Amino acid sequence: MLSADDLDFVDGGWIEQQKNALNTYSEKIESCIISSEWETLAMVLESRYAFIRQLFSSELSGQRRAVLKPLADAVLEQDTLFQARVEEQKQIAVQQQMTIRQARRAVNAYNNQ
Repeated sequence: MLSADDLDFVDGGWIEQQKNALNTYSEKIESCIISSEWETLAMVLESRYAFIRQLFSSELSGQRRAVLKPLADAVLEQDTLFQARVEEQKQIAVQQQMTIRQARRAVNAYNNQ
C-alpha cells in the first residue's frame, strides 16, 4: 500500500513538472544542435546534468523508483538521438572545412599563375 507521501508524489503534479522540465531541456539541446551553438549546448547539458542528479539523488521508495525509471529511460534514449545528431553536424563541419581548403588552394593556384 502506498504511503500518503507516495500518493502525493504519484498523484500530485510533481512528476508532470519533472517531465516538463526535462522536455524543456530537450528542446534547448535540440535548438543548440540545430543552430550549432556548442558553447550554449555545453551549458545546457551541465544544467540538465545537475537537474537529473538532484532528481535521482534522494532515497527512492519502490513506487518512486518505478515512476522515475521511465524518465531516466527517456533521457538515455534522447541522449542517443542527440549524440547521433551531433555526430551528423560534426561530419557536415568536416565536409565544409574540406570544401573551404579546396577553394583556398584553387584561389592560391589561380593567383600564382
